[in-house]
Amino acid sequence: MKYAEVKAASYEEAVIEIKKKYGDSARIIKSFVTKEGGFLGLGQKKFVRILVSIPEDEYLKREKENFLTLSKARNSNNEIKSKESDRTIEQTNTNQSNSLKLESQLKNSIEPLSLSIIMEKLNKMEKIIKESELNKKNDLHPNLLEIKEILKQNEFYDEFIDRVIKDLLENLSLSRIEDKMELHQYVFDYIRKMLVDVEHYKFGDGKKRIIALIGPTGVGKTTTLAKLAANAVIEHYNVKLITIDGFRLGATTQLEKYAEILKTSISLVEDNMSLQKCIALSDADLILIDTIGRSRKDEINLAKMKQILDVRNHEVDFILTVSANTKPAEVKRIFKTFDMFDYKNVIITKYDESETIGAIINCCIDMKKGIMFITDGQRVPNDIEKTDTWNLLTKIKGFEPQVYFANAKY
Repeated sequence: MKYAEVKAASYEEAVIEIKKKYGDSARIIKSFVTKEGGFLGLGQKKFVRILVSIPEDEYLKREKENFLTLSKARNSNNEIKSKESDRTIEQTNTNQSNSLKLESQLKNSIEPLSLSIIMEKLNKMEKIIKESELNKKNDLHPNLLEIKEILKQNEFYDEFIDRVIKDLLENLSLSRIEDKMELHQYVFDYIRKMLVDVEHYKFGDGKKRIIALIGPTGVGKTTTLAKLAANAVIEHYNVKLITIDGFRLGATTQLEKYAEILKTSISLVEDNMSLQKCIALSDADLILIDTIGRSRKDEINLAKMKQILDVRNHEVDFILTVSANTKPAEVKRIFKTFDMFDYKNVIITKYDESETIGAIINCCIDMKKGIMFITDGQRVPNDIEKTDTWNLLTKIKGFEPQVYFANAKY
């Protein structure tokens, strides 16, 4: 990879100069505005400086073209000089001695001068890099700044946004970055490829499915559990409800009402032995367990709850339940706190209260978790949506409309 600096009066002029000199394969690394000239800060002119990287093969190709162009110009000049020399040969002989002296002086001065220019350019490049680190607002193409803003508005974390921008700079040419539609499509695909594919449960294969919803207090675990149960009953599966949340006032009563409406059995257990016995005696296709809502700070009680849910001879699928209106800083802590349950999937609740779920998507990508369902209301069995890559990506707002339409097949 080769590097070059382009200076112009405006960003647009700089881009034109880059394309002219290095073609579409050049990638912008940094750009910033400088002021030059003037006296004591007065009358200074603004210039845009852009540092670009060029693939080595393209750089050599361009240099060769420039060399050939320069050679043609020199040959043309030499032909003119040759004709003139025929008429001035006597003057050449007379001044030969002086010319040799001048050539000797130039030869002695060229090498130090070239080295001085090279050192000056290296110092300028170092200064560019340092200044660009201090001037983050002006160091990206406007389309890349827009991508950063879109992801930020959707509450993705800064580390993730930086990874996306770095990937764009490394893999997209300047012409592709300038094409907003193509740029948005690339980011859309980037996130899509990072999402974990979810295998939704299949019933009727003779295997007893046990699902336990875990998560903080107040995220809607009990209502979500009822929605899952109701939809399974509609599909004619045998469902059993179990709750270990007997400590929260009204929690058992609420689930009992749902069980009565769905005409399914419900059990309250308080220890591991009771839970194992209840599961062993049940002939249900699907057993849904409502757990105690715990604060992320309540790690001791979370460990006790994990002991209660440690069922032998049966695999319990833990699903983390997170509210869409949770603050991004809390989302990260919740994911890490409940990781002791080795959960593989997530349900996003209360989407109707906050349509920004970038932080949750971000954590799912970073921690390799799938997103199974999104709920957006209190109605049972409605207001729950089975997720896939397509409808998850439509929850990210701000991309060009054509991107969503073009990817509807996903």
